Amino acid sequence: MSINPYGTDLFTAFYNSNDAEIASQLVEQRLSGSFKDHSPVFGAEPNKAGFKASVRFINSAFKQVYYVDRVIEQGDTVVAIWHAAVEHVGQFLHVPATGKHFSLNGITAYSLSDGKITAHWEQFDQLAMLQALDIIPGFGK
Repeated sequence: MSINPYGTDLFTAFYNSNDAEIASQLVEQRLSGSFKDHSPVFGAEPNKAGFKASVRFINSAFKQVYYVDRVIEQGDTVVAIWHAAVEHVGQFLHVPATGKHFSLNGITAYSLSDGKITAHWEQFDQLAMLQALDIIPGFGK
């Protein structure tokens, strides 16, 4: 029996909404008050408020479509291997919107309890994103 009441939407909803307000509402609904982020990004605090800030930031800077390639469940943990098609539509760090399109690949894991997300781990190809946005040069450039 699955502990995940959301299916693949567990991994795609925060970002496929492409709306910071909707994503924030989902964070409030789906994350437990004791949520711990083991992979905070962009200087966020490793808690629910920090995750919410990251999700808002990402949805403001990018329009994206996440696709789940594989889901694995064990115990209280659900893992997804995913890829995303991304467009840079807003300020990201020091870079204004470029309209550039790029792909990302990653792996995300959530622990759940009583239908709430209690913890988050994630690794994604940050180098590909930074190179696509010319924040750092690609190899051979």
